[in-house]
Amino acid sequence: MASYLILDGYNLLGALERYRGDGAALEERRDRLVRDALRAAGWTGAEIIVVFDAHGSPEPGKTEPLAGGVVRVVYTAPGESADDEIERLVERLEGEVTVYTADFAQQRAVLARGGRRGTPREFAELLDELPALVQAPDRKWRSRISDHLSPETRRALEEIRRRSGG
Repeated sequence: MASYLILDGYNLLGALERYRGDGAALEERRDRLVRDALRAAGWTGAEIIVVFDAHGSPEPGKTEPLAGGVVRVVYTAPGESADDEIERLVERLEGEVTVYTADFAQQRAVLARGGRRGTPREFAELLDELPALVQAPDRKWRSRISDHLSPETRRALEEIRRRSGG
């Protein structure tokens, strides 16, 4: 079954410190959110749709597919809100749909249409949980079994190794 994450673009830009903290221009903040969506899509396996209102958008009424369509950036048509577009998407998409927004009315509308809601904080946590390879592609990264073990298990295995003289 397909899985979708829908990001309420301007809502997340305003709600999360990672996008508003440094006083960057709106275009740069939008680009940061889209880059984060691309990183998250590669790890989660979900198709991600970032929806921006027509107001403040570079090309109102345009949908821009990225990374082979795994991420879509939607700029609503003039006079349409991101909320309207998000509600249409939730109704139209088949599969599991989660919408990340801080807008309580939007969250309720999503739930009423059978979707799931996610808060901006939950989206930030998802980004923070991405593996190092996805977070910093310039850094060489090698998966080790110990990366997947709890600290307690690593300590127990280290004790066994030391006792065996290895």
